Amino acid sequence: MTTQTIKGTSVLVTGASRGLGLAFVKVLAARGAEKIYAGYKNAEGLAELNNLKLANVIPVLLDVTDSNHIQLLAQQINALDIIINNAGIASACGFTADHVLETATAEMNTHYFGPLKLITTFLPLLKQAPQAGIINIASIAAISNFKAMGTYSASKAALHFMTQGLRAELAGSTIFVQGVYPGPFDTRLAAGFDGFKQSPETIANIVLDLYRERVDEVFPDEFSKTMYQTFLESPKKLTEIFSQ
Repeated sequence: MTTQTIKGTSVLVTGASRGLGLAFVKVLAARGAEKIYAGYKNAEGLAELNNLKLANVIPVLLDVTDSNHIQLLAQQINALDIIINNAGIASACGFTADHVLETATAEMNTHYFGPLKLITTFLPLLKQAPQAGIINIASIAAISNFKAMGTYSASKAALHFMTQGLRAELAGSTIFVQGVYPGPFDTRLAAGFDGFKQSPETIANIVLDLYRERVDEVFPDEFSKTMYQTFLESPKKLTEIFSQ
């Protein structure tokens, strides 16, 4: 069976200075990626990446909602094998909140339009790679609406459907498209969740293990696996669970 390669590749990771993104950087470095372009947004993020002291990690200023950042990055990168669209924000915002439009716009820009701009910008380079990949970090909230995070769910659902569309359109190419749908794991975004949470490093290793095996939809923890199975059995039941 054909497998996807990590060793010797050039990889772009967004939201790379903390949480899951930082975990991806560390795991990719350990697995032999040749160049890891690690996106950061501020001085604190740059310092975090510099503290790794890894020669194959190249910090790059990248707010995925800033088209200028993306265009400047395109001038810096001349070969690319993998994009990991990881950058994320989350607000406890429902559709009837006073600030819904502002929050929804920010989340859609970060989770949908930002990744789409990156993919369209770097697609020519990915098509030149003998074995390329796009890894989109969505959420189990993309499958059904989380009542407490309605706008977040909608933006991740948009990323989910983009992932499906890309997979269909690129099926005849050398580019493998993977969607990742984690439940809460141990980062600041899941600070209010009381159940067991996997470490970001564990999630990153699971994702890259399954990327290597060309598993195109990844549910990397027990919560997401259970919720997805519920969805397959009854979408309405999962909606009821999430609405609580």
